[in-house]
Amino acid sequence: MQKFKLISFSKELPRKFKLMNWIILIPTLFWPLIFYMSIFFFDDPNANPMLVWLLFFGVNLYPLYLFLFFELNARLYKKYNLVGYALPILMISSLSYFFIDQYNSSQKFKKDRILENQKRKEAGYIGFCNTYKIKDNAVFYRDTIFKADPLTFEYLGCHYGKDNETAFKGKERIKNSHSETFKIVDSQWQKDKNRYYYQGQALENIEYETFEILDLGYSKDKYRVYYKTSVLEDAESDSFIINRMNGIGSDGQNEFKNGKKITTTNSVYEK
Repeated sequence: MQKFKLISFSKELPRKFKLMNWIILIPTLFWPLIFYMSIFFFDDPNANPMLVWLLFFGVNLYPLYLFLFFELNARLYKKYNLVGYALPILMISSLSYFFIDQYNSSQKFKKDRILENQKRKEAGYIGFCNTYKIKDNAVFYRDTIFKADPLTFEYLGCHYGKDNETAFKGKERIKNSHSETFKIVDSQWQKDKNRYYYQGQALENIEYETFEILDLGYSKDKYRVYYKTSVLEDAESDSFIINRMNGIGSDGQNEFKNGKKITTTNSVYEK
């Protein structure tokens, strides 16, 4: 039985071709980035797990595919010398086109961004979203004027702002908010020195000093567990945790899904 032998490293091949052939393996340098990006395949909760794993491994094994081309191209060169240069040249051309295209796209994006920012500034928009703007000594939200001090109004987020008196969600005042200390915690939560807010609605009667934001709309303090702005009556604060994989909260005795108590016969598992 004839022993298989790699010829891509053989001394029989000229040095010039070997250098050209190594170009085929250049994309393997991007493997760490590809691996990182492929992790996001698992973010879709509705995807078929088997297909996701197949796609994950299929993408991340691409250096193996390139090495096969690397070896096969060396064998091709031994039979048809000039043809063996075609794949490296094609790889060089493809990489050159890719990087030039990326550079041109980035330059165009910068120019478009500058023009867009100039237009937004002329229109009076503040912040990063086209929601709040100050123009003609008035404050607008989605082109609707509302009562706020234009001299002290501050953009906090796409749908949150404040002036020297109160905080706003959209154009509505957030009741009893403390303007000076009001700030955005994340996309769902806000707080000031007295309260925590879920999407602009205050959680009442919380233990502020021990209050903790969890995941998926849940939170807790020393005494209670909350879902959005409601108290979960049957949940024990000390042991309550969230499983992000299935969206279920548990205190070791009871389980909760979307703020509702469930059992093994209840239908988070039923369709």
